[in-house]
Amino acid sequence: MPTMKAEKAGGYANFEAAAIRRLLRHPLAAIATHWAFQSLLYMDPTERWFKIGLDVVLGVAGSALLCIWLPWPVAWVVAFLAAHTLNFLCNGHLWGVLKHYGMVSNTYEAFHGYTRSFGARTQREPALQQVAIYGGLARQQWSPSSDLDVRIVRRPGLVNGLRACWFALRERSRAALARFPLDLYVLDNDTSLQKLNAEEKPIAIASLNDL
Repeated sequence: MPTMKAEKAGGYANFEAAAIRRLLRHPLAAIATHWAFQSLLYMDPTERWFKIGLDVVLGVAGSALLCIWLPWPVAWVVAFLAAHTLNFLCNGHLWGVLKHYGMVSNTYEAFHGYTRSFGARTQREPALQQVAIYGGLARQQWSPSSDLDVRIVRRPGLVNGLRACWFALRERSRAALARFPLDLYVLDNDTSLQKLNAEEKPIAIASLNDL
């Protein structure tokens, strides 16, 4: 069993500007920031365009429906906001944000039960080439506010890219419903793993049952 180490709730994201740091002390400000950007700047190209594409597809479909009742400029704005919000709820990191404000708590059994079931699902997805876990699990530490910090490397090819992003969407939706803090990103190749913390050695999904 990993070392039980207490973690203090902190602020969401790191900014040099003091004014922004003060603003993000409030969870509503953090949620609004995440709603607006949805980690797009952090993502690899395939996942970024997948998320933008979802906004476009949902927005166009919604606007076509709303134009029956609303003037088209209003319909477009409402449809975009609704699509962006749905994308945020189903394909974002809501509980991963709120964990920084002490609003997430899991038992050890619940956390590792979810982690193991997640690992089993990744092994059934052929589009994934590598699954690396960072954060507390990689450091052999855990607390009730711990999140599951995962990077999945997709296999080459457009179809595999779409499948991997669809897998991530399903997992984020599952985590949102379960109030589970999942920090999950799809990487285009293992080169992106080198940009992460070099001092933190990741663990593989196959090692989860040993924790």
